[in-house]
Amino acid sequence: MHVSLRATRFLILAGLTAAAAPALAIDCGKASSPVEKLICSSPEAKAEDAGLNRAYAALMKQAPDDEIRAMLKDSQRRWLAARDGKLQDVIANIDTVPEGKTAGSVAADLISARIDGLTERDKGSKLPRLISTALAQRQFRQQFTGGPYDGYDVVCELLPPNDIYACFAISHYQNKDRVCTAEQYWATGSVYAQRYVAKVVDKKLVPVASCSYNGNDDNCPGGISDEARWNTGPKVRTPMGYPTKPLPRLDGEVYDSDDYDWLKACLTDDTFPLANPTTAGR
Repeated sequence: MHVSLRATRFLILAGLTAAAAPALAIDCGKASSPVEKLICSSPEAKAEDAGLNRAYAALMKQAPDDEIRAMLKDSQRRWLAARDGKLQDVIANIDTVPEGKTAGSVAADLISARIDGLTERDKGSKLPRLISTALAQRQFRQQFTGGPYDGYDVVCELLPPNDIYACFAISHYQNKDRVCTAEQYWATGSVYAQRYVAKVVDKKLVPVASCSYNGNDDNCPGGISDEARWNTGPKVRTPMGYPTKPLPRLDGEVYDSDDYDWLKACLTDDTFPLANPTTAGR
């Protein structure tokens, strides 16, 4: 399923290059693509599209700086690519539309769910969750030096059977010559999570340890298995790929705060996790 996920990533990235500018609602007088024509043919979907434009514009006004504005633009382009891919499938396979639905109402539901995502707030927060999450990420990363292996590599998908929009990331964090990575991916109906530790030697990454919540590796320490331990030596795995070009250091659709405790230990303790592979990271 890793291969499938990477294939999905490439399809989404290809779609991003063709996605319309995310700040504008569809101009139905100039609708040209099948997806645009589908949305414009449905009063419900057309109304939701106008609402999406208003929600996105309001969100952008609350962005405190250019870095977060750029993150929000990338997030919306990513969603547009996923939406268009889904609706292209609906148009090509109209018989798969659920009973009681039309292609237009499917489009309306997707857009309505995105409006909810853009306007969602954590309890007690004055800022939309996309922005407050990014600000928390910035605060966490400011503790460390950063470096060329730092940032988020994200893929987002509309997951079956209910077209839930979800984002999964390979999240890299660097402090001096230590690189710690948390990876999540979707496969066979489940979310899998893995962790990796590496060190920079002569400008190259040397794997130190790995573990996973699912899959063939032992569970990470602190997981459900009493036998959980880090894989070291010949058993160490590496993520799908370390970055070869700068990655964004903020992404409001990556919820990584649950990893902060082990990441801080990993990034600041030169012996982690080799000092005690059976318990490090608990």
